[in-house]
Amino acid sequence: MVELPKEVNEMVNDPKAMKVITTVSAEGVLHSVRVGSLMAPAPSLIAVGAILMKTSNKNLEDMKKHNKEVAILVNSEMKSYLILGKIKDAHKSGQLFDKMNEHLKPLGMQASTVWTFEPTGVWNQSANYEAGKKIA
Repeated sequence: MVELPKEVNEMVNDPKAMKVITTVSAEGVLHSVRVGSLMAPAPSLIAVGAILMKTSNKNLEDMKKHNKEVAILVNSEMKSYLILGKIKDAHKSGQLFDKMNEHLKPLGMQASTVWTFEPTGVWNQSANYEAGKKIA
């Protein structure tokens, strides 16, 4: 596992940044969705609250069984990073679950599950000459 570099960690936690998670079905079909609930409670942990993510949630359950990694793209202005992560847990209660729902409450939303991931690699995908370079 790797830790998110400071700039990437900050972008993951920036509510204004665009965040996309890509999962794969048991049949091998890719599925990408934009998520607003994605955050990094620590540089070595990413969490996302499943609110309306029916297909993604089902895919994540299957991916966890088969030890597949998830892809997360974070983007702000001209900077972009791709994070691959190992699926760690699906929380339906506990401190992280409560923290996520506390964060979502002012938006009138509630997560049914909070998925956690351990980053395994980070790549610069910005619109510059460093694009494609592994940074963690």
